Amino acid sequence: MQADTVVEAWLPPREQADIKLPGNIGVSGDGRAQLANALSALTQPSVFEPPLLAGVLPDGGIVYSDSSTYALKVTRPDAGEVTRIIRRPIQPEPVTPRIEEEHRERQEAARRGGSGVFMQLRSVTTGGANPGESNQAISLDMPEPTYYPELSVLRDLSTTWDGNIWVRRRGDEPESDGPIDVVTSGGRYMGTFPKDATEIPDAFGPNGVAAFIEFDEFEVARVVVRRLPAAVR
Repeated sequence: MQADTVVEAWLPPREQADIKLPGNIGVSGDGRAQLANALSALTQPSVFEPPLLAGVLPDGGIVYSDSSTYALKVTRPDAGEVTRIIRRPIQPEPVTPRIEEEHRERQEAARRGGSGVFMQLRSVTTGGANPGESNQAISLDMPEPTYYPELSVLRDLSTTWDGNIWVRRRGDEPESDGPIDVVTSGGRYMGTFPKDATEIPDAFGPNGVAAFIEFDEFEVARVVVRRLPAAVR
């Protein structure tokens, strides 16, 4: 097995995380400074940062999206060169102060409910009569998030065995799902599934077969196999 680079995509610049060590952490001197330096090197994505979406085409080419715009970049099968960019005139929306405030309120509600984001360190003693007796978990609150300046148009992407591209657009809310467009790798628009009409299949197969993972009322998963219409395979 050999690893190789087939595409080099764009990543938004990120700031280093400003994580403060609590005063009761069981590290002192040089160890404390080394830990602080290690944590300060961590980076975290901005809220609403555009995701890197990618799929493999039947000829071995790659289609990917690495920005907040509606731009699907198609590469040659034998190189990472972009030979085509499929666009639609749908623009990203700006992240307003109201959107930021609503996100902060949701995060605060999650923290109050015990599902907030934090980092946990655990100190363990290995010597003495009772090794591990002083195990202690220390929670570090992450710094205030930064916000990407606009909401990405696309949220998901997948490719079929016949070379069509399914792309999920954002819905009315900042983190909601919207309609699904189907386009060919050559850039021809095939149509749009309205919101809630279908999900993007979890796996595409030959001859238009597609598999969906669904959950019943008891959250038990099952795999449902369907055959797609010829136009969107």
